[in-house]
Amino acid sequence: MNFTLGNVAADQTDSGEKTEGRRTKNDIWKEAIEALVDPTSGMDEPQRAEYEQKIMQKLKSGRKLTQEELDYLRIHNPEMYKIAVRVETERKVLKTKLNNCKSKEEVQQVVSIQMEVLKAMKGDPAQPYMTAMVSKEIQDFKKTSEYARLPEKEEEGKKKTGEEKISPKRDSDVEEDLALFQKAAAYGRLKTQCIKIGELAQVHLSA
Repeated sequence: MNFTLGNVAADQTDSGEKTEGRRTKNDIWKEAIEALVDPTSGMDEPQRAEYEQKIMQKLKSGRKLTQEELDYLRIHNPEMYKIAVRVETERKVLKTKLNNCKSKEEVQQVVSIQMEVLKAMKGDPAQPYMTAMVSKEIQDFKKTSEYARLPEKEEEGKKKTGEEKISPKRDSDVEEDLALFQKAAAYGRLKTQCIKIGELAQVHLSA
């Protein structure tokens, strides 16, 4: 009898897990995992609101979010999380493009293209955050020593590099010419000695 009641209770529990409005085992596990990665776990509502406000300020100023901040948005603000992920993905692409530039002129070309992309995003909720990110990354890059070392134009960089390569080449040519001259001189001396030996041999044979 107890066995039958137990089975019935189990059946009711299983069906209850599938009933709308009831938490399932999967829901419980999901909440437990999210609590572990949620940086605001244990905070009250005012503290949580303040934390989210700081995240929004960072996004509006174009600054990079931490993984914890992204986790918070993923759990508590999924729509803003999607925007933040787009911004961070585009940040990586932009930084790669800037780092690969060979001249300040090329940097400006990247900037111009990026501005056109932002204009085309009109009406996209991510546009203001993308604009802030692009502006910050460009400003930060232009403050680096890598940017300062770039030539104004790529042709100037190539010319400078070519001149740097010519000097060691000329030095090597001089060394090679000197080595050939020394070999030729040694060969000349050897030839002269052979001629003298031949003349002496003729003298002795004649005698």
